[in-house]
Amino acid sequence: MKKEELFKIQSNTLNPAIGNVLIAEPFMNDFYFRRSVILLIDHNEEGSLGVIFNKRLAIPFNEIVQGFPDFKADVYLGGPVETDRIFFIHTIGEMIPDSYKISDGLYWSGNINVLKSMIKMDLIKPHEIRFYVGYAGWDSGQLRNELKANTWLVGKFSSKQLLTTMPGKMWKSFVRQMGKRYMLWDKFPVNPSEN
Repeated sequence: MKKEELFKIQSNTLNPAIGNVLIAEPFMNDFYFRRSVILLIDHNEEGSLGVIFNKRLAIPFNEIVQGFPDFKADVYLGGPVETDRIFFIHTIGEMIPDSYKISDGLYWSGNINVLKSMIKMDLIKPHEIRFYVGYAGWDSGQLRNELKANTWLVGKFSSKQLLTTMPGKMWKSFVRQMGKRYMLWDKFPVNPSEN
């Protein structure tokens, strides 16, 4: 690979934006971030915030979230910050007031009382919303330093890809879509001691 091509790839990966995806390098051994795919919800000079998109929990929604009508939505492990709180991403936009647009077709949060009413009246379906326990956060400059250390790969995927790719296959699928340079990533064992 030419030096110019290497620089081009590196410079692009050091400039993530809201709606981009962070793909963990294969040797990251952290409980939360091992083989994780994180959707960036916010990114600015003060820091960054995202949710892990591919770690679905086996616990039913109503066992985790109290005070909601019966609902069959999936709940995901969002990250290590504020794990005593629930956050949500949805596809119905301004139908939930105070929602924040992440990218085409994906919205963050919104008015919780309106959401409860919509669930009660069956105006929102489980496939239109995902709930997250906690989130991933970085202080000012922290994510940039991790990107320089090649801890994360930055990619851009459509909301359809994010919502329809099976969580257990997402990391491998997204790595493969990043190109030949990363084709060996999915060959590394999850536990290096098994090699």
